[in-house]
Amino acid sequence: MLVACRQQALRRIEKMTNSMGSDQDKADRPHAHFDTAHEVVVDPVLSKEQKIEALNHLEQDARQLAVASSEGMSGGEETSLQEVLHAKDLIELPPVTQAYEVVLKDLHGRKTSSETEQIRELVGQAIAVLETIKNADQAKSP
Repeated sequence: MLVACRQQALRRIEKMTNSMGSDQDKADRPHAHFDTAHEVVVDPVLSKEQKIEALNHLEQDARQLAVASSEGMSGGEETSLQEVLHAKDLIELPPVTQAYEVVLKDLHGRKTSSETEQIRELVGQAIAVLETIKNADQAKSP
């Protein structure tokens, strides 16, 4: 646990230090610039190709971590393979659908991590409303 916290703190420091990095550096070293795969998807600077490249790097790292974890060599950090694969799927969606999916994923995360029942209920209502709007928009488009 301590190792994972330390690694996360080091990544945040490196991310802040490298926040002015080149677009190609973001694609080549996504861990230095992004905390999650979904941050890659919504980055306004990277091209679609660079986002795919960055996600491929993240996927490779997540797969290696999953293998190491299954062999008992984990340092306590959890793999993010599902998140990376979901982000790769989002890249292929039209921008509006992509936006809906990113916001819905964030809301679902907030719902499960909320401390009070009242907040969970409000976030659940927000999810229901946003899904209704998304479905209505999708029904209108050809």
